[in-house]
Amino acid sequence: MGDHRDRRTRPGFGAFGDGEAKDDWLELGRELTSRGMPAPRMIVADGAPGLISAIEEVWPRADRQRCAAHRIRNVQAKLPKSEHDRVRIAFWKARNEATGVKDGKLRLQVLIADMENAGYEAAAHCLADDLDALVVHLRYPLRHRHRWRSTNLLERSFGEVRRRTKVMGRFPGETSCLSLVWAVLDLFFSHASNGATFTDLDRQHLYRIKYPPAEPITVDEEVIAA
Repeated sequence: MGDHRDRRTRPGFGAFGDGEAKDDWLELGRELTSRGMPAPRMIVADGAPGLISAIEEVWPRADRQRCAAHRIRNVQAKLPKSEHDRVRIAFWKARNEATGVKDGKLRLQVLIADMENAGYEAAAHCLADDLDALVVHLRYPLRHRHRWRSTNLLERSFGEVRRRTKVMGRFPGETSCLSLVWAVLDLFFSHASNGATFTDLDRQHLYRIKYPPAEPITVDEEVIAA
């Protein structure tokens, strides 16, 4: 699933897989490439090691954004329940108020230090792991950052697929199952009310990411441009 500059969010390709090992993801990535899909500018994914390794091999120049929703759930799993709300609020506040990548990373490092000082070393280590990938979305246009920081839209589409397929009983074969799954995904994204749109400023911002200027842009200039 991806956001395109033609203002549509749509699935790209679907296939059955035997697992989530690196080779399984490599097969999918190479199939997408062979079908003519250009290299994505940014990929949002969870922390599955096989998936990360495959992304880095197939699309080495793509930015990789670690799904923020998965990460905060992982952090909360290492905290006592009494701390869940406090840390969750601080986590999203740090991301929502960040002006850019450096600022976002600094704010999360403050939260990491806070958890360490409170004796929650495992939770702090979990948040610190792959921290750079957690703030990649802050390089991108301001109006798209909330959407591109997690895989939530894709996860919701899976819920719709499960709702439609659980009443089918048994499918006669893989093709019929995949056809229904694809149809549901296409319908879901076609009617998504939060589809991406790109302004001229957004396109200029994306162009600067692809072709960085000789002089670095300041944080203030980045926020104004976004």
